[in-house]
Amino acid sequence: MASDKSRERVAKKYGDMPDKWDDWHVRLPNPKEQLRVIDLYHKSGSKSKSEFVRARLLGEHFKVITVDKSAVEYYRKLSELTAQVHKIGVNYNQVVRLLHITERERTTQALLQELIRLTKEHTALQEQTVCLTIDYRERDDKCSAPL
Repeated sequence: MASDKSRERVAKKYGDMPDKWDDWHVRLPNPKEQLRVIDLYHKSGSKSKSEFVRARLLGEHFKVITVDKSAVEYYRKLSELTAQVHKIGVNYNQVVRLLHITERERTTQALLQELIRLTKEHTALQEQTVCLTIDYRERDDKCSAPL
């Protein structure tokens, strides 16, 4: 039940309201309806049940969050490739900085060779990423094609 301060605030804003106006209880006797509401609640991403019910009753925008379980492996591999590209980028930047401060010819040649190697690694990772994405899209197209 609401506190007296809460009632006063509501009464001030909306006028007098009957007792227990803000205290609702809803019963869903049909188990199928219960499971459907629970499923919708979990998919909604709402922080609380009351937020979910309030949004549904007032006709507010309702979002449903779904996770494509077939894409989890794709995202995992893509994340690994992204991390590897980041590591190569960090190494690349370090080599470039050393190139700017190095004056010896041998060291410069070694650093240039390192840059070439890192560039090849980076290119290979980009190719893997493209292939991974193409494979995922082809598999996704095959799965969504009507039988």
